[in-house]
Amino acid sequence: MKVLCCLDGTNIEHISDAVKRMLPANQLTLGLIYVIDSGPHGELERQRERFLRAPSLNPRRNEQMQNAENSVAQDILEEGTRSLPGAERMQRIGRPEREIVNYALEWRADLIVICPRSPVGGSPTLGPKSVGHVARFVLDHAPCPVLLARPITREKPPAPK
Repeated sequence: MKVLCCLDGTNIEHISDAVKRMLPANQLTLGLIYVIDSGPHGELERQRERFLRAPSLNPRRNEQMQNAENSVAQDILEEGTRSLPGAERMQRIGRPEREIVNYALEWRADLIVICPRSPVGGSPTLGPKSVGHVARFVLDHAPCPVLLARPITREKPPAPK
């Protein structure tokens, strides 16, 4: 069974726990994917244009940003490999939701493991907005089953309105 684990820099514990608890290790081929989101670059260019500046950055500054993003991606994939030894590593650049679905199709994944969203400094969100846009797109368009790995919470769900 080929299992594609989607890393975002904060979720390796939840992903590795889900894989180790739910799936027999001797029957798995694991893949780790981390996508450098190209969306913020477009936002940056639009902001620069708004202030009547050239839309693109200085090439040297752009190269520095790309090197920093690549370095972070390698660190995240290395951490993933420490938690899930023997996993294949894949780094992509683009829109994360599309790159995950496309790579799952190319790699012929049997299962995708993804977290709902990365809470910024706090416990996981419960309720209808608990699944972020990346996880929602993957759930809706994946070419195989998707395991949504939620962190454990002891909160009661919100009361219906």
